[in-house]
Amino acid sequence: MEGLHTEEDLHSQALVWNHILAIVDTMVLKCALKLRLFDAIYSHSSTNHQISLTELATSLNIPPTRITTLHRIIRYLAHMRLLNITHEETYTLTTAASIYLRDGSEKSHAPVVRYLIEEDMLGAMHGLDAYLVEEGMALPIERVRGERFFEWVGRDEGLSKRFDDAMSCSTRPMIEAVVRGCGMLFEGVKVVVDVGGGTGNVGRAVVEAFPGVKCIVYDLPHVVKEGMEGEGVVFQAGDMFVSVPPADAFLLTRVLHDWSDEKALEILMRCREAIVGDKGKLIIVDTMIDENDSKDMHHIKLAYDILMMAYVGGKERTEKQWRSLLLQAGFSRCAFTRIMALQHVIEARP
Repeated sequence: MEGLHTEEDLHSQALVWNHILAIVDTMVLKCALKLRLFDAIYSHSSTNHQISLTELATSLNIPPTRITTLHRIIRYLAHMRLLNITHEETYTLTTAASIYLRDGSEKSHAPVVRYLIEEDMLGAMHGLDAYLVEEGMALPIERVRGERFFEWVGRDEGLSKRFDDAMSCSTRPMIEAVVRGCGMLFEGVKVVVDVGGGTGNVGRAVVEAFPGVKCIVYDLPHVVKEGMEGEGVVFQAGDMFVSVPPADAFLLTRVLHDWSDEKALEILMRCREAIVGDKGKLIIVDTMIDENDSKDMHHIKLAYDILMMAYVGGKERTEKQWRSLLLQAGFSRCAFTRIMALQHVIEARP
């Protein structure tokens, strides 16, 4: 290999190694979550939650021979901007790290990490190359599991619980953003069908924010049986590819990115068929790839697109792709709203 001759060469080498070693971030984060390291620091008795290396080692039951190893893990977490290291060699959580707390934190994203680092989920990513070159090959996750992703989730109670927990914790900030930024969407709506609404997290949030709205959570039988009905929220079993109950409005929250254009079109057409006249509307809360996003946000959306491809055969879409899909389904009027979340809100009418 030729040596490095310019700053550009050095920068290229650094970029390549950052790509190669990106997996280290994920694995160190997994280590910290399994040890409940962030919770140990947060629950420390000091006023500002500072903790020393020896105190943290004691809290985590780390043997003396592994304390220097713990220090190296902490140093890397600090590099990831998840910990602060003070001049006195004590540690505190950054704002970002608080999102990984597991004990009673409504903001916790720890379930998302636990779900995404399932061994078979990671294993599916090894099949991307074969999926590209072998025409007719099953999805990467199917090659690993021998079954479709949602079949696996429906059959494995443990995974189903982890999946629901992951969806629940990532749904909270999204719905809060929808309510704050697009509350007018539900003005005049008496009944909304939450299509593919899972165990009702979104439906309950909508009814809580808009007490005059009744929500029908519509999903497969094995899903809705886990739901808990409450005031204004009822569950109905069914298949969104076959039919959708009639209502004033239909809500699709992070559903369509799970599906190919062909399947997504089927869902949209069932929603269109359920609209009586031209007064009903469709509310979509989903990711939209936007060139105007920040670099970090754009990276997240493109990464999600690869995950959707590997796990469920779905995709993340641009505004042009969304408009085309909705027009094919009979929705000619569309409005796109950016909210303080990963997703956009799309209001579509016939």
